[in-house]
Amino acid sequence: MAPVEEAKREPRAEEFPYRVASPEFFFLLQRIDRLDEKLSAEISAVRQEIRQEVASLKGHFWGAVAAITAVFTLGVVVLEWVLRR
Repeated sequence: MAPVEEAKREPRAEEFPYRVASPEFFFLLQRIDRLDEKLSAEISAVRQEIRQEVASLKGHFWGAVAAITAVFTLGVVVLEWVLRR
């Protein structure tokens, strides 16, 4: 292949584009990309776990609010009943 045609040709994904950067830089760039993908996946997993925990806590919170409201209402009713006697 002629040098001009070689320069115009797009490199394959696994092929090092020599005209752009050194092999060492290209290796580090690929490594950073893989680490970024792993970190992004881990962040997504943790985010999902947090959402599940928050949803669970919301359920417990509203359950506690309902229980406290019921006890308070029952207390008021009993107090009113006792005072009317």
